[in-house]
Amino acid sequence: MSTTYTKDVESALARQTLLDREQVRPVDQQQPVIRMLPRLRVVVLGGRSIVDRGRDVLLPVVEELRAALSGDPLLIATGAGIRARHALGVGLDLGLPTGALAEIAGREAEQNGHLVAALLAEQGVAYLGHDTVAHQLPVHLAASNAAVTNGYPPYGVHEFPAATGKIPPHRTDTGALLLADAWGAASLTYVRDVAGVLDGGTPLREARAADLLADPARSLPVDREALRTLQRAKHVRSFQVVDGTVAGNVTKALAGEHVGTVVSA
Repeated sequence: MSTTYTKDVESALARQTLLDREQVRPVDQQQPVIRMLPRLRVVVLGGRSIVDRGRDVLLPVVEELRAALSGDPLLIATGAGIRARHALGVGLDLGLPTGALAEIAGREAEQNGHLVAALLAEQGVAYLGHDTVAHQLPVHLAASNAAVTNGYPPYGVHEFPAATGKIPPHRTDTGALLLADAWGAASLTYVRDVAGVLDGGTPLREARAADLLADPARSLPVDREALRTLQRAKHVRSFQVVDGTVAGNVTKALAGEHVGTVVSA
């Protein structure tokens, strides 16, 4: 007669409820979070501000990215542009919920990603969908040292309800930050068509997320939800906003130079 033995798996959380943060805290904060890709540089191309402006703006930026391929690994995230705004407008008119609108807007950011990847195809750079960039990014970077992805987060119908209205609150800026933080990236750069965060028309050299969020009327080059996420991030504790219409800015930012506004948590 055989005897069956049950093997217990030791786990500090096995008998804890995850709803009680005080009980979980000793385990949750016991070890530092590892950086899976500590040399990764993440750069975000604005959909409306860069991609939609066509060859006069996008091609010079792509050439700077091409030149940067010989450095540390690069992940290029693209945002949604004017076509997404049109689709969102139609969706709102039809009464679609936030989750459906998120799916629609994310598709246009994906199209922009395919455009950028096509321009870098000669260097072996490919577009990676959400699942691939989440699970196979290291092997793709080993092959070509760069990849392009959709910056729009894949929440889809799981998108959080907006505090006001129905526009999805988590868009490209937040999605790219979440990717950078999850992989433990070395840097995060937002490429726009402005010199950074402006204060009365003058670009700020540095800014703190809390200060920018304190003024709800302030015009910002990044989504406010990205600033809130920055405050909670584990690895990405700052990012830089640079003007991609100025030749050399992207190259300098990727090299670690201060050429725009550095926003810190």
